[in-house]
Amino acid sequence: MKTINVFIITMALFMSVSVINFNVMAGEQGHEKGGHAGEGHDAHKEGGVIKLTPAQIKQAGITTEKLQLRPEIQAITAPGIVAFNAYALADITTLVDAIVHARHVRLGDHVKKGQALVTLNSTALAQAQAGYLKAKAEHNRSEQELARLQKLAQQKIVSQARLQQAESTYQTMHANLAAAKATLYSYGLNKHDISALLKQEEYGLLTLRAPHEGTVVADHFRLGQHMAAGSRLMQVVDESHVWVEVKIPETQLAEVRIKQSASVTPKGGSAHYSGAVINIHHQLDAVTRTAGVRLEIQNPDDLLHPGMFVSADIATGSGDKALLLPEQAIQRQGSELIVFVEEEPGHFERREVTVGKVNMGLFPILTGVKAGEPVVVKGAFVLASELAKAGFEVHNH
Repeated sequence: MKTINVFIITMALFMSVSVINFNVMAGEQGHEKGGHAGEGHDAHKEGGVIKLTPAQIKQAGITTEKLQLRPEIQAITAPGIVAFNAYALADITTLVDAIVHARHVRLGDHVKKGQALVTLNSTALAQAQAGYLKAKAEHNRSEQELARLQKLAQQKIVSQARLQQAESTYQTMHANLAAAKATLYSYGLNKHDISALLKQEEYGLLTLRAPHEGTVVADHFRLGQHMAAGSRLMQVVDESHVWVEVKIPETQLAEVRIKQSASVTPKGGSAHYSGAVINIHHQLDAVTRTAGVRLEIQNPDDLLHPGMFVSADIATGSGDKALLLPEQAIQRQGSELIVFVEEEPGHFERREVTVGKVNMGLFPILTGVKAGEPVVVKGAFVLASELAKAGFEVHNH
């Protein structure tokens, strides 16, 4: 009886061990299957290396540059405030007394050059258009009469006195037509508007159009409102470039020159916007002992707006050589700063780096990479995202 019990216990233990071994193997097989399933993923990750195909690299916009020693940029840093580029700001003004007839755009709309903004209705314009049409008809009649008499004069059928009278009448009608056309131009009509007058059924309507591409940033009228000549209805500004007004201390003013490179960073942000010095004011503030310096800054994504406070850097020279990388090349992984080095085509290795103080959007790299290594300068965030999918905690720097 004891022998039977021992046999039963032994078999139970053997079966229990067999079940455990099977579960472990199944888990391993499941892991392997999971690995095979992952082969269809857009990118393969092995530790800190990400593998991408040429097509994936192109789609992600990944660009690498061989790291080289370059002179560090010396710069003056000062606070600034964003303003519209006044040279790209246009007032949309009526040149004739009128009533607002129709609105074609609204505040904040992006408009193209020549796009209709607002249509006005003006009694004075209607009278001027009627005067032009009358002058046009009289001019045509006098022109035809002069041509007829010139032919007759060649045949000695009419006198020279009659011909001279016709020439004088034609010159008068020509002058009247020119004056009538000038009046229409002064009211804001163009050649196309004037040419289309004979085909119109309504007169007195004037459409104001955008002088250039831009954004409607002011809108000061209502439908039916009377607008006196000279009144501003709208403002349109091209925001692809903005001005930044910077205050430079008197002691540093001598280092600033027109056309020097500059960059700005919005308060609380990390993006850098590049530009140049375009103006140095010739008068210092008597209280702060600072001088105004105007920068023209590129604003391609329309993220810089008038009134925003920024930190501005103005390049004044160059210093010692260092390995410099743009800020977008550096990502943060937990407490570490990392970059990506293309060890071989399509293989991007994560590297921890230490950096110096950022200047003009460039970080000097102190450790982690060396000169000559191809480092990702655009698209590093995409690679960082791939690391995050693998379980790494990654944040934008």
